Parts: sequence; structure tokens; C-alpha cells
Amino acid sequence: MRPQIYILKNSQLEVSISTFGATLTRMLTSDRQGQKVDVILGLEQAEDYEALDYTATGAYLGAAIGRYANRIANGCFDLDGKKYRLAINNGKNHLHGGVQGFDKKIWEVEKASSDSLILTYCSPDGEEAYPGTLQVKIAFTLHEKELRIEYEAVSDQKCFVNLTHHPYFNLNSTALDIRDHVLKLYTDRYLKTNDLIPDGSFVTVTGDYDFTNPQPLKAVIDHYGGLDDCFVFENAGKLIRMAELWDAESGIKLYVCSDYPGLQVYTGRFLDVKHAKDGKHYGPYAGVALEAQYWPDSPNHPDFPSTLLLPGEIYRKTTVYGFE
Repeated sequence: MRPQIYILKNSQLEVSISTFGATLTRMLTSDRQGQKVDVILGLEQAEDYEALDYTATGAYLGAAIGRYANRIANGCFDLDGKKYRLAINNGKNHLHGGVQGFDKKIWEVEKASSDSLILTYCSPDGEEAYPGTLQVKIAFTLHEKELRIEYEAVSDQKCFVNLTHHPYFNLNSTALDIRDHVLKLYTDRYLKTNDLIPDGSFVTVTGDYDFTNPQPLKAVIDHYGGLDDCFVFENAGKLIRMAELWDAESGIKLYVCSDYPGLQVYTGRFLDVKHAKDGKHYGPYAGVALEAQYWPDSPNHPDFPSTLLLPGEIYRKTTVYGFE
């Protein structure tokens, strides 16, 4: 089945979504001059996302991520006394649902209109070694200057679930990187990690890591190689504003809201995608990923917010990307 691209459009925002990976391929909003700007990294054609030279980059540009976003330590977790061994596809760990995660599946169209799209995918029991048949639905809806993404899932067995999207933002079409982008985060804590796996403790932000007041990404990139951290929120499952991203030259300001307890911020240190949109080469720091999600490696941390989905329960989470 060939992937199809659906375009959602209103007077203020236009978003293109591919059925391959439920991928956000374009997001157009207006800059201060009233010119349309595509603010997310992506590829030119729907079929380009299936190419082996692209998938080998591990970029996940704009894709839906599942069954489990982010990392699971050593690709293992225990559930009801049974050890599950997942693919090791990121160093010693399991990343973004495995070798053939949701980002590489063709999703079914349940409903489509000019400003909304509902995509579904059935992940069979044992896919990527996860237990249970998982029925997933993602609803994309435009409202004025917002894209609302609603995740829903049910399973016939106990399983761990963590769904997100992986858009990289660059709010300036002429900028090669996002060093001059200004970031604000509505939290002062992030997970302490060893090789990107949480050790169970938290760090209070200081210096270049302190985005409680808006500051450019340049310093944290120059001094630390950038961010690849899960910032944590005490939102008790309520939809809150998590982050704002702003570019002075374009005048575009993005905000991210979610009811997830975490926001992974990755400044794209290892990006290397050739032949992207408009023939561009996305190198290091070409975009910043803002991924609302549960915390990484939660199946191995009982004190973290639970990602365990039980039969009869409905997984429901929401993320909003908006502009002001």
C-alpha cells in the first residue's frame, strides 16, 4: 500500500500528515511579514520516508512513535513475573518501539475532513516482542492556530504504552540551525540520566540548562552539545503549557501544551539527513524536537508515572502545538 498525504488547512495553519508513520510532514504558519513558513523538518515526497538511506539516519522526522517512545534500558522489562526482551536498537537500549515501530507502519484512515484526520493502527500481539494486541487511534484537529493531537489506545493484555510525535522545529526558513531560537520551559527539573537512561533522581536546572526564563539555545549547544533531556512536570494529568519556542528574525512563536508528565527536548546534535525538503541537508542542530511523553524507562521505575495499560482501560493523552 502506497502512503498517502492528507492536508489539513484553515485560514491560519496548514498541516500535512502522511499515512506512513502517521507522520507530520509539513506545518505552515505565517511569519511577521505574513509569509507562509514551513516550520518542521521533513522530506519532499511521501515515499521518501520509506527509503533505506533515510530510515538508517534514525531521525524520525515528524513521525508517530510507539509502542514505547524514548528508551527502555537494556531492552528489558518484567511484567507479572515474565521478562520481555525487546530489540536493542540504540546502543545497549531499546528506542522508540523497536526496529519496525509505529513510525514505519502504514496507518488506516478512519475519517478525514478539511481540518481533521483520524488514523488507526492495530499492533498485533508480539509485535516487536510487546505483549497484547494494541488498537491505536490518533486524531489530528486544527483549531485556529493550533494543531491538537489526541492519542487513544486499548489492549487485550497488560502492556506498557507511551505514544508521542517527533517533530523537529525550525521557525526560520533561512537558518541552518536553531542556535538563535529562544526556548522557555515551564519547569525547573529534569531527569538525571546515565547514557540517556534515568537513574531515578531529578536535577534542578542551573546556568545554561535553566530555561525557566527564555534564553537562546546557543549556550547549551556550545557548552554541552545541546539538550537530549526529559523535563518533568507536576501536572497531574491536566493539559498545561510546557514550552515556548521563538525566533526573532521570523517573529514566529510556538507553544507546546500536553497532559503528559514529560517533555523530551532534543536539539538534534546527531541529525544527518540528506535530500530533505527543498533539497536541504539537515545537519547537527537543524531543528529542535519537542516530544511530550511519559518518562523514559518507566517500566523499570515503579515510582515513575505508570505507563501500564490494562485490558478494559483506555489510554488517552493529548498534545497541542500552537502559534501566537
